[in-house]
Amino acid sequence: MDRELSAKKKRKRRQKRWISITAAICLFVLLVIFIRIVLKPSLHRDELKLATVETGEILATLSASGNVQPEFEEIRTSPIASSILSIRRNLGDAVNPGDTILMLNTRDTESELANMRDELALRRNNVEKLQLQLEKSLIDLRTEYRIKELQNERMQIELEEEVYLDSIGGSSREKIENARLNLKIAGMELEQIRQTIDNRDKSMQADLTGLNYEISIQQKKVAELEEKLARSTIIADRKGVVTSIINQIGFTINPGDELVKVANLESYEVTGTISDMYATSIQTGSTVLVHLNNDEEIKGTIVSISPTVTNNTVQFRVRLDERDHPLLRPNLKVELYVVKSFRDSVTRVANGPFYRGAARQPVFVAEGTRLHRKDVRFGESNISYVEILEGLSPGEQVVVNDMSDYERYEEIALK
Repeated sequence: MDRELSAKKKRKRRQKRWISITAAICLFVLLVIFIRIVLKPSLHRDELKLATVETGEILATLSASGNVQPEFEEIRTSPIASSILSIRRNLGDAVNPGDTILMLNTRDTESELANMRDELALRRNNVEKLQLQLEKSLIDLRTEYRIKELQNERMQIELEEEVYLDSIGGSSREKIENARLNLKIAGMELEQIRQTIDNRDKSMQADLTGLNYEISIQQKKVAELEEKLARSTIIADRKGVVTSIINQIGFTINPGDELVKVANLESYEVTGTISDMYATSIQTGSTVLVHLNNDEEIKGTIVSISPTVTNNTVQFRVRLDERDHPLLRPNLKVELYVVKSFRDSVTRVANGPFYRGAARQPVFVAEGTRLHRKDVRFGESNISYVEILEGLSPGEQVVVNDMSDYERYEEIALK
């Protein structure tokens, strides 16, 4: 039958277990220290790329990407709903001002224009008819007014005669009152006709104004369609090369569809894109270095910056110093470096994989048959150089390879 261990024996077992764990940890730590102190790494000198620390100038730059575009590129769109009738130029053809590139089928548009012109003529005819009708109506009213006016004058004379007869006993008070009442009624009728004439005249002017507005609107529609019809034949406005065209006769198109692109391939600019982190660091007038495919560099200037941020980037436009450089091509992808500042007589070293953009980081310096780790403080940088603010002196040789795997070592042997 099993017997339960005493508390003393249990305590001794726990102590032995903790002693074993502690011993294993100490042994592991001693092994790591032994490896780091005794088993130091070594590298072949031929595997390393060394750069000498020197004194010189440095351009502080910001990296960006760019896309080369023709400085002038005209996009011609369809002014009407139509189809391709004729193609006079093809992709890549050179054009001069006045050259016909493409023609649209304008039959439906011409028919619509004819209908609109007929409608315009009908509206003008309606205006003339209305004006004649209103003028006749006013003539009738004015004639009626003149008749009432004469009648009113006659009643005035009759009233005066009745008053005179009454004074000599030849009339009566009743006749005088009747004559006065008839004169008053005639005066009211005369005023009514006068107001009718005024109202009819104002109404006529309002009707004519409204019809003239309708005619003006119709005239604008006719002029707009005439202008669209004139633009249905695509003609080059300036010298260039056809870089895009719909070259299928009979192809159906809608108003606003792109038909032709004509670009001047003798002059280029660059559209740049940079992270919005640096949006406040770029400004119009800043110098830009453009690196082409064969490592050739040309300069440019920022002439405009987009006020909006799209997909965490900001776009800007660069005008090149050599806009006709032979290596420039439409849609060529290039690397851009926006110059922030220029500094002279600074301690610098060639840029390379060793530099990770940090303000302070360790580097390895070659001294005889050893590489020694040094803590270095960096300043400005560009694609070619990194500024040394602290930790290195001119003449020292720095390993510019990526040495991140060896940063835990203070020293590395060179073979």
